[in-house]
Amino acid sequence: MPSVAPSGAKKYRLRVEGLPRDATYDVWTRDFGQQFRQVLSGFRLNKAGDLVSTDGPGQTQRFADITLDPGPFANGAVWMAAIASEDHKLSAFAKVIPYPITARDGTCSVSMELISLHGNRFLATGAGFPPGTEVDVEQRSAGRVTNRKLRVSAEGRLPPDVVSHGGVGTDLTAHYTAKSPSCGPAVRYEWGVAALKRR
Repeated sequence: MPSVAPSGAKKYRLRVEGLPRDATYDVWTRDFGQQFRQVLSGFRLNKAGDLVSTDGPGQTQRFADITLDPGPFANGAVWMAAIASEDHKLSAFAKVIPYPITARDGTCSVSMELISLHGNRFLATGAGFPPGTEVDVEQRSAGRVTNRKLRVSAEGRLPPDVVSHGGVGTDLTAHYTAKSPSCGPAVRYEWGVAALKRR
């Protein structure tokens, strides 16, 4: 949803289709590194096909009107939401990175997803590159530079690339650049304890 808060807090609405009528559904969310927790319950499809719940005093709540707020979140970390039947036999999941780490150059883009609870591992992905070409990938971190080549898929995507950080020092800033003949997006991000700071 568009942010109306001065802080730029991220808020979301869920949309679901194809649910069977003969079940009751609950809504769950999952913070980065945590288990799913139930946040809403008792939703059923009404005669009009809307997913609704009724609270104790008889007030009706429409699923389509619900706003979910992940709260403060680390850059690059995934937040998840799910709807599941009470018996958990039916479920659907959605995920989003509220505060993405990304860079763009022309049609090309690179993104880093935080995948470690210690803040030292990221999953790099890229899109919009010339199909079938080779991309020179350069990583800079803690005074070290590594270079290698990755082959772009027919869809213009880089293969998923797991980036690990380690070593000693106070510089917790890293750079990831993917250079092709037509573009070279370069993303700067923090790792380690700095990466786990919630914004």
